[in-house]
Amino acid sequence: MTAPPAAVLADELTAALEDSVVPGRAGQEKAYLKSSLDHLGVPVPGMRAAVRGLLRRYPGLDRAAVLALAEELWARPLHETRSCAGFLLEARAQLLVPADTALLERMLEECDTWAHCDVIAPKAAGPLLLRYPETAAVLLRWSCREELWVRRGGVLGYLPAVRSPEQFPRRFGDFGRLADPLLDDPRFFVRKALGWVLREGAKHSPEEVCGWLAGRLPRVSGLTLREALRPVPQELRLRLLAPHS
Repeated sequence: MTAPPAAVLADELTAALEDSVVPGRAGQEKAYLKSSLDHLGVPVPGMRAAVRGLLRRYPGLDRAAVLALAEELWARPLHETRSCAGFLLEARAQLLVPADTALLERMLEECDTWAHCDVIAPKAAGPLLLRYPETAAVLLRWSCREELWVRRGGVLGYLPAVRSPEQFPRRFGDFGRLADPLLDDPRFFVRKALGWVLREGAKHSPEEVCGWLAGRLPRVSGLTLREALRPVPQELRLRLLAPHS
């Protein structure tokens, strides 16, 4: 079956979202996220279910169709359709190629909230890094930009690679070079992202992560350090935290 145009699919998905609206949620969520977008008030499970339902109805969507639908959903100033653009790219991440980082970068530039950045970067850009090592140059470039969500996206694009015990030995050095200059960034969402990625590596490679941190303790924020050391044995964690206590 030939899929309808992207605008028709986006209308269909939006209609499905309206079936999952939770009364009173829209205003609360908009305030919590400090969002300038409109909100329907659909929880994340409802959004994911709407994306899964559409993909079941149209299982043959190819890369061009997926990208067109993601752009159509993203173009609508509605929190839920933008979220679904990210969930769609996550669900079909295996179709993406390095050239698609241009779309991901534009989405990060236009991000209104961490809630969208935190899908686009680790769930769409992250798998690209696993399959295409040259994507590391893109993530490094993102991390050098001043825009908050683009920079955070460059950091979080490393999340799947650093989380993987198999990928970690090949990717942690690149992540360290990306992260080092960002230790001086004072913004909460950058510091938190650095700690998050380091924490995932510390779950399976605590000595390597702690060694990287130990050489940079004067520059590492307490937020990054506390986040990174959560999985680390207590004795080592307390020793590294001492300068920040």
